[in-house]
Amino acid sequence: MATVVPAASAPPGTITRHPPRRAEGPRPPATVRQLARPAAAYLASRAVVLTVTLVAAGTTPGLHLRALGSMFDGSWYLAIAQHGYPHRLFQEGDGSRWAFFPGFPLVVRSLATVTGLRLIDAALLAAFVFGLTSALAIWLAVHELFGPRLADRTVLLYVCCPTAYVLSMAYTEGLFLTAAALCLYAISRRAWVGAGLCACVAGLTRNAGIVVVLAVAVTALPAAWQGRRLRPLIGAALAPLGLVSFMAYGWSMVGTPLAFVSAERFWHGQHFVWFTTPVVALLAALGQGPFGASFVPDALAAGALVFGFLGLWWLDRMGREPGVLLDDGRSSVPAAWWVYTVGALLVAYSAYFTDSIPRYTMAAFPLFAALAWRVRDRALWVVAAGMAVVQVALLVDVLSAVHPVVDPLVP
Repeated sequence: MATVVPAASAPPGTITRHPPRRAEGPRPPATVRQLARPAAAYLASRAVVLTVTLVAAGTTPGLHLRALGSMFDGSWYLAIAQHGYPHRLFQEGDGSRWAFFPGFPLVVRSLATVTGLRLIDAALLAAFVFGLTSALAIWLAVHELFGPRLADRTVLLYVCCPTAYVLSMAYTEGLFLTAAALCLYAISRRAWVGAGLCACVAGLTRNAGIVVVLAVAVTALPAAWQGRRLRPLIGAALAPLGLVSFMAYGWSMVGTPLAFVSAERFWHGQHFVWFTTPVVALLAALGQGPFGASFVPDALAAGALVFGFLGLWWLDRMGREPGVLLDDGRSSVPAAWWVYTVGALLVAYSAYFTDSIPRYTMAAFPLFAALAWRVRDRALWVVAAGMAVVQVALLVDVLSAVHPVVDPLVP
């Protein structure tokens, strides 16, 4: 049985490291009191977003709170929830519904049907709930490996990060991160069927769901082979069903299983760019300076690139530090985390549009755990506050660009 190497002495004020899992089994289940902390952090952050939105609505003609449910990508998810997908690929007013996955619209439509809410109100409610569940799921995934204190710090940085305002919009971040984080949590506890179901949901929600499917495959298949067990195989078989189902549906409707890829060309010729966009953004930000016309989105994309590389480095150091390393040489950062984190970053960095990269990078939530591990206690709140200020500034900028909201045609 593996034993834990004693923790090395750490400078005052640094976080005490925890082993990934006790050798005799998983950590005890989280208590309600423990889960109340990440829930409180999320609710406090949403109170700030709500306050900023209400102030902006009170000073901007034609803007109201429902704008959060129908702006930008939200309008496409509402259109899918209302009308479904078209029977062919075509330009639908500067875009195409086929570029968006059905998971979130399906939840919105179901919630509206059950509650009688209008679609836009159902979308806002779903976004709020999934934002909360994403914070709890991330806490559980980090807690299982590193304990409650690092989990608390990770969620604080997550809800304060500059792009976390999207958790209050009709976007897929909350649902996707809930499924992805619960999947990694289930893998850590060897709950293979649960992991497969979570990966299935992730595959129905975003194209990055393929990364979650791979995280299940690289752990479940070896476990099935080594232990001659059936449940890991069931989990691995369930994992791709969401993505495969949407691909099969697209094939039957428009003649290609990659309809979500083909539809991207309707956004100004969007195409795969081999991860060059953040690099170009970094060079552009350095070249034009803070007064350049595109400095803000370029700087944010460049920051996402730097954060990704630093985060991977810190994540590697977490696994190598004495006190989070098992005596058989296994890192406390398991293979599933590495597959998911690197994969999520590759998906983010392959984005065609610069301003999408910071939001996509948020999906790589283990980077927040790495940052929480790296930052000392006395600096944590300064970092979190600084990110929250940037989040508020970006939210104000987004709201200032919104036109008056047109509600969906059906309730």
